[in-house]
Amino acid sequence: LRIRRLGVRIPSRAQVKPSMPFTPGAFLLEWASDAPNTLVFMREPTHVATSRILRQNLGMRRVGALGLVMALTLVLTGCGESSQIYPASKENGVFFAVPKNWNSLSYAALSKYEKSSANKTDNSRESLVRWQVAYSLDPKVKVSSVFTLKPPSSPLIFARVRDLTSEETNDFSYNSLRDVIVPITQLASGTDLGVNDFEILNDREVVEKGARGVQTIYRFTLQGEQQTFNQTALMSDDRSVLYILIGRCTTTCYKKNKKEIEKIVSSFTVQGAK
Repeated sequence: LRIRRLGVRIPSRAQVKPSMPFTPGAFLLEWASDAPNTLVFMREPTHVATSRILRQNLGMRRVGALGLVMALTLVLTGCGESSQIYPASKENGVFFAVPKNWNSLSYAALSKYEKSSANKTDNSRESLVRWQVAYSLDPKVKVSSVFTLKPPSSPLIFARVRDLTSEETNDFSYNSLRDVIVPITQLASGTDLGVNDFEILNDREVVEKGARGVQTIYRFTLQGEQQTFNQTALMSDDRSVLYILIGRCTTTCYKKNKKEIEKIVSSFTVQGAK
């Protein structure tokens, strides 16, 4: 694993397109009508915001070969109770480790909700998602909590692998990876989006066997409560696949669970599709 600390390259104000401010309310993440597999903030479920706020998927540090980890999981299960489980997609060469007592939201459940929330004409875009899964300490966690920026009071982990569109393959940069969930480059440049306390806590390059990109830890206040994000977004070496892993919750919750969240994020491993 090779990690290099980066400075965020922020475009000038002249290069930043005006965007919709973060206004209080239910900010749902929906399929954008103007960009395949792109999520946007919405003031109302039926109103697509004019600016793109996110795209999708995550990743980070390599801890070993996927086959080895899966074999190790079987050994630990056979010899005694393991404290970890290993969500994985062998086909996409990606996995991470989560404490066994965390509650899961399956690929099927997430995809069903996402598809039902999308405009009917945009349902085909869901096919770009290869794999996704979410975990939370909250025993009553709902699928809807994954697709809103409302700060969760319990740690929430979301991982996704999706194909990049041909346009994204040509245009995606490290700043594009940073902006995959929240318009970090706009907020860091001072663009007025209704957020006054946006702060980048850490930003560094991540190089995996099958992909490379950036990990960015940042926080800001939305709906009167500050939230901290630990986000890793990677692009495959052939620029065709996007890998995302996000850990987030209120800043108070994040500080309390920081060690566990960072351990999960650091376990994110991308070997690449076979």
